[in-house]
This record gives sequence, C-alpha cells and structure tokens, in this order.
Amino acid sequence: MIPIPLERRQLRIGTLTLDVPFYQAALSGYTDRAMRLLAKRFGSPLTFTGVLLDKIALHPKAVKTLQFLPDDEEHPVGAQVLGSDPATMAAAAAAFVKSGFDLIDLNFACPASKVLSRGRGGYLMNHPAVVAEAIERTRAAIKCPLMIKLRIGFDDSERSRDDFWDICRRVAAIGPDAVCIHGRTVAQLYRGKADWSVLAEVKRQYPHLTLIGSGDIMTAESVVERLTSSGLDGVVIARGAVGNPWIFRDARALVEGSPVPPPPDLAEQAGVLADHLRMVLQLKPEHKGLMYFRKFAAGYSRHHPNRKTVQLDLMSAKSRLQIEQAIRKHYLPDE
Repeated sequence: MIPIPLERRQLRIGTLTLDVPFYQAALSGYTDRAMRLLAKRFGSPLTFTGVLLDKIALHPKAVKTLQFLPDDEEHPVGAQVLGSDPATMAAAAAAFVKSGFDLIDLNFACPASKVLSRGRGGYLMNHPAVVAEAIERTRAAIKCPLMIKLRIGFDDSERSRDDFWDICRRVAAIGPDAVCIHGRTVAQLYRGKADWSVLAEVKRQYPHLTLIGSGDIMTAESVVERLTSSGLDGVVIARGAVGNPWIFRDARALVEGSPVPPPPDLAEQAGVLADHLRMVLQLKPEHKGLMYFRKFAAGYSRHHPNRKTVQLDLMSAKSRLQIEQAIRKHYLPDE
C-alpha cells in the first residue's frame, strides 16, 4: 500500500497539530476514560468523550464527578457537546474547557431517537440557522480549537439536501477549526454504506475547510484508502476501535509507510483485555462494570481463533473472577 505523502501525514485543528491524520471518535456509551487511554497507548493522537449533554455543564458538581473528565496522561482530549439551544451549548463548551478539555466538538449528527425527540443532535440538520448560531456563539466563548460534527442530511429528501448544503455554506463562512462529516443521513442511522462522495464534494467546494470523514472505517487499511481516495484532511475511527485498539497502531504504520506489526498474539490480547477490565472497574461498581464491559468483550473476541466460544464465556461471566478465569482459559492455557 502506498504511504500517505509526507505533507498529508499531519492533521491541524486550529492550534492543535496531530502527528497522524486520524483519531478516536466520540462514541456515546463507549469512550470513557478506559477506552480513551487504550486508544492513546496504541497510537491515537486525540480522543473524545462520549457525547456530553450541555445542561450538565450548568451544574458544577456534576461536571466534577463526571467519569468523562480527562486523566493527566490522555491529553489532548476533546469534549463533544450535545444540545438544542446555541447559548446553552456555548456556555457548556466554556465550562468543559475550564474542566480540562483541550478541544470542543459540537454534535449536530447524533441519530438516536431520544436525542432527536428533544431537538438535539441530528435534528438540527433541519435548522441551518441554529447550527450557525451555535458555532458562532461557541467560538466566541472559548479559546481552544472548535470543531463540529455533521451528517450528509437529515434524510434523502430534496429539502434535506438543500439544508445540508446551506449548513456547509454557513460553516465555510464562519470557519470552525475543523468539520467532521459522517457519510450517512440521520435517518439512515448506521444502515447501508457511508457515501464518501458527498464528503469529497464538500472538500472540493470548500478547500479551505479542514474536513474529516467518518463512516465505515473498520480497518487500518480503510484509513489510508479513504484518505487517498477522498482528498480529505483526516478520518475518524469510531466503531472500528471497539475491542480493537490495535487499529490505531496499524493505521499509524500504514500512514508512515512502515511495516504493519503482526496481529496481536493471545498473550497480548489477554493483557489488553485484563487491563481494559481493570480500568472499567475503577470507574464503575462491579455489577454495572461487567455489564458495560460485555460490548467490548464482543469486539475483543473477534481476534481469537475460537471467537464464538470465547465470546460466549466472556459475555456470560457473572463476576470479575469469572472473566479473569475465562481469559486465562482461552488466552493463557499453558499458565
């Protein structure tokens, strides 16, 4: 695979320069401190919290106790803000910056029904003026880099397409530090394939925008393929990193033109699994932590030659001890 040209191996987001043109996405219900730290250790130059509701920031005690708050070793780390009122979103952004985050990302893309029903996230793809106001107010409220997250429309209607391009025009005039666009409509959720041709067209029409693409980045090879085929400035790795922090290591090697490391052997997988579990249980009580960890266990088991058996044992474990026993049984049988 042809490496990325030297001049395109960095990604600049305002005053922040990443040494590779990809990073860990904000994933609601996934990117807590544990997942962020693993992504960082395996080569992601930037990570994000899960989505943070803007109203949380209006309650200082709640902000201080958030499990989302950054750890000293994970900077730079961004906060992704979700809301419906531009003034509240701007105030929240300022509060999260004060709490230690290095970058703010305004989410106008979330397709979850409970988010849409409250006029937040992807709902605002129908309201270009509100999107623009939120960006302008937030930029005035913070001094760190500001980026935004969009989808390619609310649905496939002509009106929705017009709204999308109206948002692009307004965003290009305002000039946030970066724009990340997911190549599906809000109505699509995660069904079908992401349409990167729309993202490439946005970059063609607004070349001065720092444009980052999202959607179907499930392998290290897809990182490089999308960077070279779309002409975008960067890509974001989302679901492809769940239970697979090695994707950052491998993508970094491909971008730099270095040999890709061999797949993790069973001993390495066991160590990462155990470390991830340990960090999760530092954040949550054991019962809740074990339930939460199951969705990561499903991802990790994909690397094992006996995937189905391993996944069943990890998912059915009812205690920390049982998970640790399953790890030793399947990953460290000779110990």
